[in-house]
Amino acid sequence: MILAAAAAVISCVENDRTLGEGMLPDESVINLGVKTFDLPVTNQVSDSMQAGNTVTMLLGTVTDPVFGTAISNTASYVLPYSDTTDFGESPRLLSAYMTLSIDSISYMDENQKGIHQRIRIYKLTSPLDSTIGFCNSITPDDYDPVPVTLSDPVIYGEGEIRVDLTEAYAQELLSTTPEEFADVDLFLEKIHGLYIEVQAPLGTAEGGRMNYLNLGTSTININYILNNPDRGFTDKDTTESFAFGYSSAFNYFSTGSEHLADNAPAEELYLEGLSGIKPHISAAELKDMLDSWIEESGLDGSLIILSRAELVFPYSTPEDYGRFDRTHPSAIYAFTRDPLATYSEGYYAPLESVYTAYNKGDINRSLQQYSMDITSYIQNLILTDRDNIDGTYDLWIAPLTSRTNLADNVLYEVDNYNYSTIVLNGPASERRPTLTITYGLMER
Repeated sequence: MILAAAAAVISCVENDRTLGEGMLPDESVINLGVKTFDLPVTNQVSDSMQAGNTVTMLLGTVTDPVFGTAISNTASYVLPYSDTTDFGESPRLLSAYMTLSIDSISYMDENQKGIHQRIRIYKLTSPLDSTIGFCNSITPDDYDPVPVTLSDPVIYGEGEIRVDLTEAYAQELLSTTPEEFADVDLFLEKIHGLYIEVQAPLGTAEGGRMNYLNLGTSTININYILNNPDRGFTDKDTTESFAFGYSSAFNYFSTGSEHLADNAPAEELYLEGLSGIKPHISAAELKDMLDSWIEESGLDGSLIILSRAELVFPYSTPEDYGRFDRTHPSAIYAFTRDPLATYSEGYYAPLESVYTAYNKGDINRSLQQYSMDITSYIQNLILTDRDNIDGTYDLWIAPLTSRTNLADNVLYEVDNYNYSTIVLNGPASERRPTLTITYGLMER
């Protein structure tokens, strides 16, 4: 536990080649070719997204004139550093405080780096598990409405702030038994963690800031008088520390870009991180586009073998390079979404080809585009019967991130903890989103 469409238009770019001798038997190869299609892409809102990550708590609010307002609240575990603590007989509380460590920030404009943001911190009444594992699943029923702080703290960006805690919350920590210290599961049954809520912005003024609290950098300190005759302690001034933000963070975010949803986008495509607007590609329309090309080209009797299938999303020269550098995602990739997936499997998952792709959607500044290899997905789509194509095959283009697990394996995931925005070129642009396939033909 510790954790929807525009009609597809086929472009005229086709270039037959005679490359790849030796890859297939000579008597089977008819030709090799390259075909570029205009993408049947729309703009849709990516509503429910997994909340958990193993990197950082995201806290803050940003208002953009194009995308609207994004807000992120956050939660994580409270755990003791020690597994052998014994508070003794009737420990007497002296003081209790939290040190919140804001390790980094993101913002649109320099003048927003140090603005004040008021927060409230609440005690969770439900465990952090799959029941509240999506960005929009936490409700007031999941936390105590009385804050655990003596006042509403204000944060100003990077650095540490001290937050005094209520006696009631401190006493709850002081009532932890040695058995609960020794057993993490027992501890978590009692202490569910904390939820931090940021005050929503007043009005619609542009600006704001997102704050990143990396796991393992924020602490809770309880100062108390220890009496434990069995261990020879009498009226001993003692401090016990707990980690706030351990193993996993759960970011509960909302975005305001619903107004940008469009089934027939023209010059622009919008991409917002977290649960915001995303380029969306209907697998059914993509399949129809490919099947039409196969039929019109007289390739029905051949087996099409792809050596490469590449999605390209160009963007135009930014007006403000400073803001662009601060807000654009460094990599985007194609994700599928399974509404029936359990939390442990994830909700938005990158195509498996990301692990073998020669191009994983990194930004190319010289070409002003993102490109991504999705060869195995397109090959599978060509070979799958149209009647079997449903919404689980649809593609969502979202920011991509990676992490290394304890076994030193690199895992690729949707980036649900960095806030980013970018305006890409739309289907009506001169440099528009495309799918290019490099293929060979074999006689069936």
